[in-house]
Amino acid sequence: MAQSLTRFGRTLGRIAVALAAGIATGALLTAAYIHSSLGPGLVFEGLVEVALFYGLAIAAFCVPLWLMLVNLGRDSAWAAAALGFVATAVFVSLTYAAGSHDRVALMTYTVLPYGLCGAAAALVTWWVGRRLRR
Repeated sequence: MAQSLTRFGRTLGRIAVALAAGIATGALLTAAYIHSSLGPGLVFEGLVEVALFYGLAIAAFCVPLWLMLVNLGRDSAWAAAALGFVATAVFVSLTYAAGSHDRVALMTYTVLPYGLCGAAAALVTWWVGRRLRR
């Protein structure tokens, strides 16, 4: 019993590390994109923190979908990238109108850059998860 609890705890720890690495990657890429496209004058303080919260929300949505893909045997890098891209693009599309920042429409002119950030974050999560499992 104790051995199975230890193994379960290690598995949860690996999952947490992989998710944290992916969320941090997505948040930094998103903040860098917004900063480079809008310039420092239009970027609000706390951008990375907001991106981290968005990443947590997207991850909470993606984890159950990823578990379904694993059960179907479709847990490849391509599947991770596609899930990250689509989930991020949908999330940004649904939440951009709720923003209160000036010229928020500029940040959501296209969901493509955000989707690419989400795909990169999902790939990092997938890669770190694979490496930690070994």
